[in-house]
Amino acid sequence: MTAISDRLAFFDTLSDAARAITLPLFRSGVSAQNKAPSEGKPGYDPVTQADVEAERELRRLIRAQFPDDSIEGEELPDHVGSNAFSWTLDPIDGTRGFVAGVPVWSTLIALSQDDQPVLGLVDLPAMGIRALGDLSNKPTSTLIRDDGTSTPLSVRTIERLSDARLGCTQPFGMFGPGELAAYKIIQSGVAFSRLGLDAFGYVLLAQGRMDLVIEAEMKPCDVRALMPVVIGAGGVITDWHGGNPKDGPRLVACGSPDLMPELYTYLGRAMT
Repeated sequence: MTAISDRLAFFDTLSDAARAITLPLFRSGVSAQNKAPSEGKPGYDPVTQADVEAERELRRLIRAQFPDDSIEGEELPDHVGSNAFSWTLDPIDGTRGFVAGVPVWSTLIALSQDDQPVLGLVDLPAMGIRALGDLSNKPTSTLIRDDGTSTPLSVRTIERLSDARLGCTQPFGMFGPGELAAYKIIQSGVAFSRLGLDAFGYVLLAQGRMDLVIEAEMKPCDVRALMPVVIGAGGVITDWHGGNPKDGPRLVACGSPDLMPELYTYLGRAMT
């Protein structure tokens, strides 16, 4: 096996381990603490026992199997390795939904080589599905169900923005005034929009159910697992100016590359 395939085979082990911690706590209910004040930030940024325990376990497993790989995550300090591979972990993406009993929260796991995402997993334990993207050879993206069946993911292509189905987790929470104005311009011109999807919105885009996702305030642990899933399904995912989105904070994903110039025109206004 190659170095990439060795690590690809390990994704199931990691997602199973995270599920063993997060899913029982989701079903039973768990309290959350606001970590924003301790980080010198305003507002509410929840963290739960499940976030910390799952990330600690994922790190333990990676260190045992691939001790020279780097690891960065949402809750714990970075581990700097000695080779070209790095793991990016978000044990619970959508902690607010997790606490509130909304089942679209996910575990995000990405593998980067030379700081570029090559493998990405969006695991939705409460929904019984996983989306896996692989850019290491020919780009692919696959939806894997808990019953063991899997299907290739493929985006839907449209010719007009007016036909688009737009997703965003929380526009009034993640956008500043200029960003929100740009989002509203786009939202007013699409067929319809849906909110509160977190990473599931990108899986829906890769399935061809949604056409467009626009978000901000994204960190590397929020973004890197999404990129192989979207790109592997034939979609485009960039920052708001068309650049590499791997480090955030602004993200636009679309199933129709021909729509991107129009979207950049609107999104670019947020920066002026």
